[in-house]
Amino acid sequence: MQEYRIILTWEAIYDVTDIADYIEEEFGQQHADRFQSDLKEQMQNLSQFSTAFPRTQILYRGYSIHKRSFPPSIIFYIIMEETKEIHILRVLRHERDWENILLQRSTYTYPE
Repeated sequence: MQEYRIILTWEAIYDVTDIADYIEEEFGQQHADRFQSDLKEQMQNLSQFSTAFPRTQILYRGYSIHKRSFPPSIIFYIIMEETKEIHILRVLRHERDWENILLQRSTYTYPE
């Protein structure tokens, strides 16, 4: 089984920082660090099991957006078979209106 390279958008990086800041504020630094560590592990697991998680009805540049639940958040990503990459588009808290958030975004930005 070939592993895929994981690439995060700036939007996903911002989302993770925002969630970690909230967790730190509410529950302390140790919980925020644990969240980030566990999230990183879940993202790495996507490199081997990317198709194991459901697709949304939303497309980004012709690719189905998949979602991976990771409480208190959901990881949204696309699978680019031709380049063997997984692009993490967003990491949103469960209670957010993720469908509208994803539908409103027509482009994502990437670190260089």
